[in-house]
Amino acid sequence: MRRIVAGLLLVTAATLVGCVRAPEARFPNPMPLPSSDIATVEKVAERVLLEMNFEVVYPQSKPGRVDTENLTGANWFEFWRDDSVGDFQRVESSLHTIRRKVHVQAMPAPTGCQVEVKVDKERLSNPNSSPSGISQAYDIYNPRKTSLARQDEFKETQYTWLPEGRDDALEQVILERIQGHLGGR
Repeated sequence: MRRIVAGLLLVTAATLVGCVRAPEARFPNPMPLPSSDIATVEKVAERVLLEMNFEVVYPQSKPGRVDTENLTGANWFEFWRDDSVGDFQRVESSLHTIRRKVHVQAMPAPTGCQVEVKVDKERLSNPNSSPSGISQAYDIYNPRKTSLARQDEFKETQYTWLPEGRDDALEQVILERIQGHLGGR
């Protein structure tokens, strides 16, 4: 009986975990756009980013470039947002505070132009928040001892943003939407 239960638990765990593959790059980055000019691609990229709830930085630093402010990643209950691509990123954004910043650059090419999308991903970290012993671990449930209860808005925090690298999956979604908007003209 124990072997059957252990076997069922093992099969259930293997099914729930699954085999995680890296998303395939469907679009090259930078992506060539033979029948487009830089100004049109810039406007389309701006529209795509605004549709995805990113806040575009104005004025642009140079022609053909679109930059956004940092956007906190969508949680599992924010089903209307699509800046967290895939289940893993949605769960990760629900467990950690994740933010993304998008840079789109339209550049001239021999035929038309090409667009490059770069998404920087960062995770919020508070290095001094972990308890040093088991007796302090229970204090996280004590409302009088939590950092939220004692938070002073003028006190400098020790939170830092740790770079997580580029978000390839979101880059692919943005490239796909830019191509879709340009193809529908």
